[in-house]
Amino acid sequence: MERAGDIYFSRDFPVLAAIARWEEQGRAGNLEPHTIAEEIGRPRAEIILSVGRLYRAGFVDCADTSTHGGENYIIVRLTASGLQESGLWPKPADLSGALTEVLRREIEATASSDPERSRRLKVVLDYLSDIGSSFLAKLTAELLKNLSRH
Repeated sequence: MERAGDIYFSRDFPVLAAIARWEEQGRAGNLEPHTIAEEIGRPRAEIILSVGRLYRAGFVDCADTSTHGGENYIIVRLTASGLQESGLWPKPADLSGALTEVLRREIEATASSDPERSRRLKVVLDYLSDIGSSFLAKLTAELLKNLSRH
């Protein structure tokens, strides 16, 4: 059996991106498929199918207004997964990658000026890498929370 073509990046992700722009602009009221269709220049029926898939995948929170006449939705908000998938919130891998990159840059920057600091940072990076990316993501998120309080 031949694999079906991709519809996520060609159809659904552009709809998710439009919803993310609406979310980023402050969610003025509920968002309806016809508004997205006008914005991205695709048929309303196609947008409704994409919104339905995004809703069932857990990326968007919708009021399901479907009837016997067909599917329809009113978009209420992006879910946490939708915020991450759209790029409005970082994914755990993004956070752990960012912390790793900061440590690597600092290790390189201090290699000649402060070799002992560079060595210690390398030990920290090695230790954190052994713990795993989910812990690194949690650690980075906590560090960011604490920085924003100061």
